[in-house]
Amino acid sequence: MSCLENTTNSASPRGYSAKVRIELHINGSRYRVAKLGPDRLYLVEPLDLPAERGEVVLHIDGDERRWPVALRPTGSRIVAADFQSR
Repeated sequence: MSCLENTTNSASPRGYSAKVRIELHINGSRYRVAKLGPDRLYLVEPLDLPAERGEVVLHIDGDERRWPVALRPTGSRIVAADFQSR
């Protein structure tokens, strides 16, 4: 998975701007993700999450993709993540 930031881009010269939202779902709770990396999640706010399985949900212009993930928390905004295949 390439690095993907949770931003809405300003209008490009072509006039298109995607609406992007990234969330981490764990046991019924949702956490905002600022950016995804190949083996990392960058949370919007620092959280002390336990080692847990969850799901990353990516919304782009109303379309949704989901990935199961096993977390290895670091106690900061950066969470090590093993993205799992379904």
